[in-house]
Amino acid sequence: MEKDTCAPRQQHSGGAPEELALRGGLQGRMAGGFGALQSSVDALQRYLACNAPPQLRQTALDLLDDMTGRIALLYRLSCNAARLAAGAGMRGADEAAPLELSGYLSALAGCANEELAMRGFAARIRLEGAGPLWVLGSASLLDGIFTNLLSNLLCARTDGEMLLTLSPDRTLRYADNGPGMDPAAARALLEQGRPTAELLDRGALGLLLVRDYAAALGWQITVEQGAGLRLCFRLPPQPDPAGLVLQDSAGDAVRRGILAADLRRELDGVFGTPPRRT
Repeated sequence: MEKDTCAPRQQHSGGAPEELALRGGLQGRMAGGFGALQSSVDALQRYLACNAPPQLRQTALDLLDDMTGRIALLYRLSCNAARLAAGAGMRGADEAAPLELSGYLSALAGCANEELAMRGFAARIRLEGAGPLWVLGSASLLDGIFTNLLSNLLCARTDGEMLLTLSPDRTLRYADNGPGMDPAAARALLEQGRPTAELLDRGALGLLLVRDYAAALGWQITVEQGAGLRLCFRLPPQPDPAGLVLQDSAGDAVRRGILAADLRRELDGVFGTPPRRT
């Protein structure tokens, strides 16, 4: 990635005790429970690999591999539910800081396309429009928006394409070639936060989080007409130019690593952990 793009994620320096307790209580206990469950599965796998009779070993190990994938999926869903339940408390997790959006989106496309290729998916992210365009916000909230949109598309088709178009009028348009949604249902969900019963049955947590994260950033979502899912994010005015600080290449590398890890965790929760090249 080019030098002098996006600022690194900053650590939270405070927050109401009840907000932090809600985040820690929900997500912390879930993480601990799922971590203990996965440790038990790992221990059982090691025991069976060493001690089970050959006619039993492979069947049992295959079942445990399937269980590991289901644990990752359930953990992802539980984290999404915890973030939605935390609501405004979640939004204080990171301090807002100036962030150059075109650099962030370039890093997003690069990290995502590399991860998708690693998994053997033909899906790709394309970016159009030139920067720089500065916003005030949290990189972790941006990660949440785009990782959820990407996994939503991939669940429909692993050869899908996501197009992000950044315009000087401070709009960011999202378009994909997935199956899309009923326009009325999409507007109710993403503009008003009111999912239909059918969408809830199919799972709408990720898109509800997209709406919640966008609201935390001060971005207004409009659902647009067209094939697939098409969204327009209207961005707030540019931050005070006096507060804009370019980040050096070392900070870029840190930010890219955080983004890559966020993408990997999201896709591992949906599709399982792929073999990694060494």
